[in-house]
Amino acid sequence: MNNPDAMLEILESSYAKGARGIEVIPSGKILEAAYMMSEIHSDYVIMGSTYPGKDPRIDALIKIGAKLIFVHGMISDKKGLTLLRLLDDISSYGIIPGIATHDPIPTIQYCLENSLNVRVILIPFNLNGFLMGNLERLEEIVDNTKAFHFIGMKTLAAGEIKPDIAFKYISKHNICAVTIGMVTKEQAEESTKTALKSLNRK
Repeated sequence: MNNPDAMLEILESSYAKGARGIEVIPSGKILEAAYMMSEIHSDYVIMGSTYPGKDPRIDALIKIGAKLIFVHGMISDKKGLTLLRLLDDISSYGIIPGIATHDPIPTIQYCLENSLNVRVILIPFNLNGFLMGNLERLEEIVDNTKAFHFIGMKTLAAGEIKPDIAFKYISKHNICAVTIGMVTKEQAEESTKTALKSLNRK
């Protein structure tokens, strides 16, 4: 789907059920749809992940008003100088710096051991342990780490877990928000409603 009007319709459906933000990669028409949502709704927050190519496209995320930018997991999980440079670049614009990770345990440990300039971490977190590495160890790290805010992704384990079960699990852990993939209005409405019902019990 690369039609900003169709994307906007899905985002509006999710907003109507209580969603108040989006996480985007700076590519395609989703940037237009996200920006339109922020123009229509003053409480709508845009988060973004850097592009994993040579140009991280931080400028594109700044242009649409991103308040939080994650360094893409393909960069974060390699650690090293590129990660440090991107975190500094993000911070220099007064934007909250974060990282996404596809290999959460070693990457979180690296951030802690090196006191990186990271305030938020986007991690895979789901009942099936999909992309989490050692599920119990990651739960322990997340629930006992106060240095960062954690946002969950892959929460439905690529569609393998029903939303009500998925978000009930999330609600038991130190996860402050979730990102949910949506391609239809019906998915947007169901997932948003179910997520908020579970997470607002925390």
